Parts: sequence; C-alpha cells; structure tokens
Amino acid sequence: MLSRCTTLPRPLVPFLATAKPNSNPHIQPAVSRLLHSAFASSSFSSAWPLPPATQPSLAPRKRTARIGCRSANPSGTSAGTVRHMQPANKKQRVEEEGGGTEPKTSQHPKQQQQQQRTKSKKAPTPEVAARSAIHAATKNNDLAAALAVYDRCQADGVKLSAELYVSLLYLCSGGEGWEAQLGRGAAALQQPGSAVTAAPAAADGNAVAAQSTGGREAAAADQEQASEAAAAGASPSSLKQQGQQQGQQQQQQQLDPAEVRQRAQQFFEELKKFGGARAPKEMSYTALARMAATGGDADGAFALVQEMLAAGITPKLRSFTPALVAYAEAGNCDKAFEVDAAIAAQHLDLGEPEFCRLLQAAAAGTSWQLAQGVLQRIGSELTVLQPATLDLVRALFASPAAATATADSTSPASAAGSRWEVAPTTLSAEGVCATCGGKLAALDLSAEELVAFSQGIASIAERMEKRPNDFQQFKGWLQRHGPFGAVVDGANVALYGQNFASGGFSFAQLDTLFQHLDSKHPDLKPLLLLNIGRTRALQARTPAAQALMKRLTDNHSFYVAPHGSNDDWYWIYAAVMAGEQGLLVSNDEMRDHIFQLLAPKYFLKWKQRHQLRYHFGPEGLSLKYPAPYTTCTQQLACGSWVFPGSDGSWLCARRVPSGETDR
Repeated sequence: MLSRCTTLPRPLVPFLATAKPNSNPHIQPAVSRLLHSAFASSSFSSAWPLPPATQPSLAPRKRTARIGCRSANPSGTSAGTVRHMQPANKKQRVEEEGGGTEPKTSQHPKQQQQQQRTKSKKAPTPEVAARSAIHAATKNNDLAAALAVYDRCQADGVKLSAELYVSLLYLCSGGEGWEAQLGRGAAALQQPGSAVTAAPAAADGNAVAAQSTGGREAAAADQEQASEAAAAGASPSSLKQQGQQQGQQQQQQQLDPAEVRQRAQQFFEELKKFGGARAPKEMSYTALARMAATGGDADGAFALVQEMLAAGITPKLRSFTPALVAYAEAGNCDKAFEVDAAIAAQHLDLGEPEFCRLLQAAAAGTSWQLAQGVLQRIGSELTVLQPATLDLVRALFASPAAATATADSTSPASAAGSRWEVAPTTLSAEGVCATCGGKLAALDLSAEELVAFSQGIASIAERMEKRPNDFQQFKGWLQRHGPFGAVVDGANVALYGQNFASGGFSFAQLDTLFQHLDSKHPDLKPLLLLNIGRTRALQARTPAAQALMKRLTDNHSFYVAPHGSNDDWYWIYAAVMAGEQGLLVSNDEMRDHIFQLLAPKYFLKWKQRHQLRYHFGPEGLSLKYPAPYTTCTQQLACGSWVFPGSDGSWLCARRVPSGETDR
C-alpha cells in the first residue's frame, strides 16, 4: 500500500528514506519497518527518485573518519543534504588542514583535563613538605634527618603541628627498639662524651645504638640540603627520596646522647605550649620515660608516670614498662615490684615481657615469697613460655632467693640442705611428670573469671557488630532457653573435609554430630549456631536439612545469626555462658584477629578446657575431648614446679638433697 502512495510531501522524503527501523522515537516500530521497506521498493523509487546521497542502502554502513572541523562541501550539494564522508588517509588530512605543514595534534578531553589539573596544582607549602619529610624520617627511624628538617623550619619560621613534635619525641626515644639500648648502650649514654648512631633502624629493630664519636661534619651538608628543600616547599616525593639517600649517607653519623635528651626535652616543652587537646599525651610522656630508662635514670622514668597521672592522663602498660625495665636491669627488686603494684592499681594486665622483667628482678632479690608469687601469676595468666622466659626461670631457681625457699612439708626433699634441680622433662598422657612423678591438674577459670570473660566477650561483640541490638537479642534468647552443654560451630562442622569437587556445606554431617551427642551425652543440651546465609542456601532446601533445622528449632536448640553479624561471637559467648561443664564443638584454632581482642589470661586457658574437637573418617565420627590436665605453669603436690615451652617441651624444677647428682 505504501509503495503506491503518491501524496507524501516531498520534504519528508529524505527524512523517511534515511530512517532506520526503530530509530525514530516518534514512529511506532511496526510503521517504521513498513516505511523502510516501502521506500526500498522499486515502484516507489521510480515514482520518487531520490538524490544519490539519500538513496537507502541495505548494505552495512562503514564507519567514517571525521576531521576535527567541518570542511567545505566539494560536491556542491546543498547544505541541507547529508553527505557521507569517506575516510581520508593521513596525507590528505594534512594537506586539507595545513597545506603540507605539520598536523595539529588533537587531545582527548580527559588528557586535557589532566593537564589542566597538573598546571593548576600548586606546590606544597613549607608546612606540608616538612610534615612529609618528618613522617618519612619516622618511618625510617632516621633521627638525624628529622632533626635537620626541624632546624631548618625553625630558622625559616615554619610552624610545626603538635603531631610532628610527638614524632620527633618518638624518634629521640629510639622508637619501638628502645629497649635494646639497655644492653648495648646504657653505659655509653651516661657518659657526656659518648655518641649514638642516628642512622635508620637496623634489622634487629634498634633505632639508636651506642658507637664512637665522629662523622658529624661529614653529614652536615646533607642535613642542610634536606632542610632547605623542606623549607623551600619541595614536593613530598622528592623529600622522601632525599630522606632515603640521606639515610644511606648517614650510616656513620653520630649524635651526642646528651644533645638528644636535650632536644627531646625541648620538643616536650614546645608541645606543652599548644595546650588544650594538643597538649602532651601518654605517648609523649612515655617517650621521655624511655629516654630516662636508657640513660640509667629509673627513678626519672617512674616519676614521669606519676606526673602523667597528676595531669589526668590515663597511662598504658607501655608507660610503666621503662621504669620496670630500668629497675630490673639495675637489680633493684623492691622498686621493680613497686612499679608492678602501680600497674595493678591501674587494672592493667601484664604480658610475658613484663613477667620476664619481674623474674629478673626477683632473681636479684632475696625474697622467695615475691618470686613464688610471680611464678603463680605466670601460671594463672599465661600458658606456654618462650625460650627466653625459660632461661630466666633457670636463673631464678639458681638465685639466692631460691636458696631460701622452704619445701612443702609433704615433700621428701624438705630436709635441710636440699637444693633446686632444673632439667627438661616429659609428661604422660595423664599429665604425670617423668622427673618428679607429680601430676598436673586440670585448672579452669573460676566463677568470677567466667563472668568477667563473658562480659568482655559481650562488650566487644556489641561494639563490633553493625547492629548491636542483634547481639543483645541473642543474649535475651540465651537467658530464656539456655544454658547449653554443647555449643556447635555449625559452619566449621558442615564444611569439614568438603574441599573436593562435589563438596559443599554438609547438613548431613551436622545431623550425624547431633545424633552422636544425643546418644553419648543425653545430659548435654546442644545448640546449633549458623549464619542466616547458610539457612537460605541451596543445600538448606533439601528435605533432610529442613527436617534437621525444624527439629532443632522446636527444641529451642537452633539460633540463626542475622545478616551482617559474625556468628563467631555468638557461639563463643554461648559456650562461655554454659559454665564449667560447657563444651564448644569446633576444630577452629581461633587465631583470627577477633580472638586476639579477648583477654589472653582468660581465653587461652578456657580454650584448653572447653574445646571439643571432632573427626569424620571412614569409621564415622570420633570426638577428641580436652586433655586431663591444663598446659600451664603449675606447682605440683610434691612441691616441684613444671613449665611448658612454646615448642612443646617441658621444664621441671624440683628440690633434691645436696648429695644427689643432677639427672
């Protein structure tokens, strides 16, 4: 019908003839296709001859290259006619644009924007450049470079922020490797004529080591050059590169320890001038305390902690460590335990490094009561001990304080003239020591410690959960339906041994475990914990999985952690709330970062007594119950002491008559 149409206005012919199907939003798709086929017919072409440029072509159109600006119309067609431009070669484009001259390069808009941003980017201010240089020096433990930048900034009137003064104090104190100075450089630091290296930290972590004097003049030019670059507004990247080069050139540079201490005090006084929220905080006081300790001034390090408390600043364990270390190195037992009492007053828990210092101080004293108290605390708060700690244990039992110890009245070694023998030993499966014959006990957390542990878990979980109310709802549900004697880490059990091609989340393994618990431990009420995503997965839609979840739900033995929650917090909290008889069914080693947040003195010992491991093998399911003893430092009924090493070894200290030879 359309092919015989002769009444279309002629101005519409080029528009309709060149329109592709479905390309014009004002024409229905079906009508568009009809128009296109009608104009392509031979009858219509004869009735309405079109210009060559507007004849519809059924062949696919080639992409044409366009020159940056519209060129003249060489064909002489009207301006309203659409002209198809053919791709021109490079030579033709050059001749058209410039008549044989060099072509003009056209840039992409994004490249132009990048160039504009680069041109408009301003050079860093002296303050920004100085901050970048000092941060780079702090990262490299390069005290000399940081002091050079500071001196130049002072000369040019560049103001530094409070955080940079804290960084300078940190560098002056020796960084995290400050304690190593006590063994190699404490004596040199007490002499005004001595010097310390200010080169970048070595592999052992020492930031400042005692060495001979000399080399200051050789590096003075490098320091001044770095300072001038920082004060002149050099880029942070260039200052960082200069700091790295400067660190390599300053290997032999020396700084007078007295000058370093003077500089640190100067930085501290400058920091005080800021006042308010930028006044000196705990880290600044700790840095000065570290310097006092490495300088042999243990009293000064302890006084700084008292000054911190007087200023209303809450100290950390690291704030007390310099005084404790300095007193232990000096062999001042009484003062070391005075620091220990101050730490306890702040409700801070000691770690193994701090207990090592107390062992060192106790070995220098004459009170076995103090030494025995440290050993008991180690047994209560630590599990296995590092080799360096075991060496200090040997030294303690060989000290005068150990010689004054009185053996237990039930011990056969209570006769006068007995001595301590410390030697490696082994344990039987029941926990019997092969050296002394004593048996280790199964030590668990007390009721008060379990309450404190559960409260700590709940506090951390509510703080880390996206919606704290979710965990609070679980606590309420647990109070209504608990306690549960066997808490099952559902994901851990269901994914056990499923690392093969057709493996996956196995509800069958969960069903097997719960059937085993029902038959072997009917007195233990089980609890399955899963994340909500596991209950909506494809594996959960099978009839067996649905039946298991329904049965456990009806018995109030199934809880689903909501979306966005970490189910680890749920099952460990439920297991701890189960009390002394509660068991956690899981092979999880619990070494993730979330478990590092828990108090070690509670978590490590609780894990030993309450984790029930399992194994699915050819013969079915088998369970591995906790050992009949606790791996920790213990004083046995026979009066001997046993110490577990981190490598699985054991050490036994027993009283033997003086005439008996060592084993």
